[in-house]
Amino acid sequence: MACDITSGFQLGCRDNAGGIKKVYILGDADNEISGVTYGGTDGAIDSLSGTGTFYSFELVKQTSSYTETITADDAAGTVCYQEDLVLVFHKIEQEKRNQIKLLAQSPSLKVVVEDNNGLQFLLGEANGLTLSAGTAATGVAFGERNGYEITLTGFEPSPANELEGGLTGITLTGITIA
Repeated sequence: MACDITSGFQLGCRDNAGGIKKVYILGDADNEISGVTYGGTDGAIDSLSGTGTFYSFELVKQTSSYTETITADDAAGTVCYQEDLVLVFHKIEQEKRNQIKLLAQSPSLKVVVEDNNGLQFLLGEANGLTLSAGTAATGVAFGERNGYEITLTGFEPSPANELEGGLTGITLTGITIA
């Protein structure tokens, strides 16, 4: 049967760090990933093909997060994976406002998340992510954050796949990184 368990997990070393440090978001609605190649026995992504540019968004440490929630329904016999990416950007300013407005208008974003362990994962691979919530806030006191917080959400048939060696370590055809 295809859903048989094939191995277990070892406890492993205590060398893990939480949080994300950078995201790469694929351009606009006209840009897409048309092909994904998976390699090796672990099924990590070896190459992406398509059109467009992944734009880099750097994040302040310990502010942003990625959560993947498994939703299973016994009665329906289904399993899906909800991807929620919360991004925090300091300082309310026109350029950021303009880019967030464009993100909100896009019907299908493809996003690569880089965590603080140096691993990168492709989100929205099958169905894309959309901007589902966001705020701009000045804070009250001088020491409080002035900036934006946005949430990108998607529903996928499978968990997010790791990019073998990250965006710079895989083969990109027709897609660039800015």
